[in-house]
Formats: sequence, structure tokens, C-alpha cells
Amino acid sequence: MSRSTVLPRRLAKVGLAAVLGAALLATAGCTARGGDTGDTGDNGKAEGTKVEQFAIVTPEKESDHGWNQQGIWAAQQVADELGIKLDDNSNVGYDNTETILSQVAEKGNDFIIAHASGFNTAGARVGQSTGVPVLVVDYDQNVPGKVATVMTEAQEGAYLAGVAAAMSTTTKTVGVVVSAEDLNWFTMSGGFAQGVYSVDPSINVVLAYIGPAEYGDSAGGRNVAAQVIAAGADVIFGMGDGATVGYLQAIETANTGYPVRYIATIGDVTEAVTDPSIVLTSVLWNFADAYKQAIADIEAGTFGEKSYSLTVENGGLTLQESDQLTDEVLAAVEEAKKGIIDGSVKVEKTTTKDAVQAVIDAH
Repeated sequence: MSRSTVLPRRLAKVGLAAVLGAALLATAGCTARGGDTGDTGDNGKAEGTKVEQFAIVTPEKESDHGWNQQGIWAAQQVADELGIKLDDNSNVGYDNTETILSQVAEKGNDFIIAHASGFNTAGARVGQSTGVPVLVVDYDQNVPGKVATVMTEAQEGAYLAGVAAAMSTTTKTVGVVVSAEDLNWFTMSGGFAQGVYSVDPSINVVLAYIGPAEYGDSAGGRNVAAQVIAAGADVIFGMGDGATVGYLQAIETANTGYPVRYIATIGDVTEAVTDPSIVLTSVLWNFADAYKQAIADIEAGTFGEKSYSLTVENGGLTLQESDQLTDEVLAAVEEAKKGIIDGSVKVEKTTTKDAVQAVIDAH
């Protein structure tokens, strides 16, 4: 596997769509922009509406180096490519979400991205009450013309990270540190463990949680990561948002006598560390194609008739390029990627805390 098959470090800033332009979402068809403006009909299906301004609403800042970063960067990339205005509403937290989304709908936006699993119920209500199309995350029901969802097969990208971790550890112990009891974090934790065990079932996977909803707890992240390192882990797979800062601090200050390296989830953390060599790789989530297709569907009057997926096959989930990934590791990752795409590698989707633990306990 050549290094050109892995996403470059500065994916989002050089252009998500430019790097992954050939990668289409499984649900997506190509639709041109520029439909006629119209209203929602009695049958619930929207007529084509031109999107001239759209908004993204996120719970934290893009400096989380993860979920919020990738959503904001992808939205800006799409706005630049399509020549439309982005209304950035970042760092709104999780309080009064429905009120905030309603206010965003009143600002002249033709489309809203409610970029958090914790926003999905409120986002769906706002989409239905205001008529402004809202794209939510991990929701179980689309509403034609009003609500559509982005679903991520996060376990697939995490599996690739697990393969890289298993081939890079020297202590034969790897760690998973998690900031919250969150569906995406469950699926990624389980997928990562499966990837590790696919290489070497004897590797010890140490799993630790900061708490049920401590996404932005950097101090807690540092403490938990330090505990996992003390247990012998020399590769740490971290899920955090703001807690990521704490994970990285623990790794940078670790006094182990051997290198400890970090695998990030969703975003680019290389600028958050003084020594980039501690970053083995990251599972990058590319939302750009989903956002572009949602806008195309709004303009075609078909928004809400389907969900949008991020998968390994469509390029929505990839591993970030890194000098720490040897040719041997890259070859193994490429082989696993091919297996996921052709179906010979089946990655179980663990959707609960108990399901993740069961995968680990089985080894």
C-alpha cells in the first residue's frame, strides 16, 4: 500500500472534497444545484429549494481536534466549493438546544446541520416545526423535506486503527480511553478491539471511561489516560472532543522508558502536540460528501427520503497519513480495508457499553 492511499495530515484545510472527490457516499446520487424555490407540499415532500445560506451548529469549538473540528471544516469546504454562505454556530453547548436551533432557522438559513448526536431529537423537531431542512446525526426516522440523518459505520474505521495499533505495540498492551457513554464511542471501541484481535488475539486491551458524558473534560482525560499508560499500554486510542487535550498531555508527559503513541478519532490532532511523532494516526471522518449531497437533495426536492452514510468503502472513514505508520503497517491496513469492502471482514457493530466489554472479555 502506497502512502498516497492514506489521507494527508491536513485533510480538511487543503480540501476534504479534493482529496476524496472520487469517494461517493453509498446513498448518494449526483444532482446539480439550482432547483426552483418552492414550499413543502401537503404530501410532506419538499419542492426544490435553492440553498443560498446554510448553518452548522456544534456543541464545542473546532479546537477540540475531533468531532466539532471535522464538521466545521467540512461545512466550510462545501460552502467554498458551492459558493454559498456558511453561518457558523459553534460552541453552543447542550443546553436549550431546541431554542438555539429555532433561532438559527430564523436567521435566513435554507439548511441546518445539527452536528451532534445530542442534538438529533431537538433538530428533528425544529425541522418539522420551522420547515427548514435539518440534517441530524444518528436519528431513527427521516421526514421528507424536513429531516434527514447522517449515519456512520464508525466501527469500520476503528477496525483499521486497531490493526495499526496491534502492529505497532511493543508492550502487547493497548488502551482505549473514552469520554462518554456514546453510541459512536461504543461502536468505535468495539471495532478497534476487533481490529487489534484480528492481528494478535493475545494483545491486552485496556478500556477506561472518564464518565457518562464528559466529552470536554480534559483534566479527566489526562487522569484516565495516565492510568491506562500505567497499566502498560503504549498505544492509546482516544475518544474525547475536548477531553482529547488531556489524553495528549498524559502521553506527552508519560515517563515509561518506551514511546507511547496516540490514535485519534475523527479529527487531526497533530497541531495540538509539541511532538507530532507521538501521533500514530487518526480515524478521519469526512462529512463533506454528505453535506454536499444533502444540499443537492434539498434543491431537487428529495431531502429526507434517505439517510447519508460514512463508510470505509465510500471514503467517509479513512486513516490519516503519518510517518509513524510503517510500510508493513500500511500494507496490513490496506488488506483489512479491502476485506471490509468485499465483505470478507465482518466488523461487529457494538452499540452498548456491555457489548464492547463482551468483545474484550472474549479474549
